[in-house]
Amino acid sequence: MQQITPERWQRVHIEFEFESRNFRDHGHPPAGCDVIVRWRHNWDDGPEGIEVVEQSSVIESLASAED
Repeated sequence: MQQITPERWQRVHIEFEFESRNFRDHGHPPAGCDVIVRWRHNWDDGPEGIEVVEQSSVIESLASAED
């Protein structure tokens, strides 16, 4: 679920991949996905409208915040 307003939530479809381009290589339909969570982002021309979360960047930023 993703919060879209303080009182409103929306169901989202998430795909987990090691690399973002695996989404394409595995033949997943873009219409069936709202978010791709991956370790490494390597698909610069991915489909519009899909949020991409790169875990390695998130972990790096958390490590930097601790310093």
